[in-house]
Amino acid sequence: MSFYNWLMKFSDVDLPIGDFARDAAEDKNFPQNVSNWDNLQDYIFAVNPGAEFESIKNAFNYYLAEEHL
Repeated sequence: MSFYNWLMKFSDVDLPIGDFARDAAEDKNFPQNVSNWDNLQDYIFAVNPGAEFESIKNAFNYYLAEEHL
């Protein structure tokens, strides 16, 4: 499962991960097949330099952990 698809499971959650999921869903250019943190970080920084990187990185790490179970 891609990070984007995994993230969409949280679009109804009233937490920072849900906020990020909704933002990603609204962003037509969000990389839907991103496979590593560096590429995601580069994209987020390019479109929103003020993004909450720690929350986004935590979400990506949760994704990686779940994918490797």
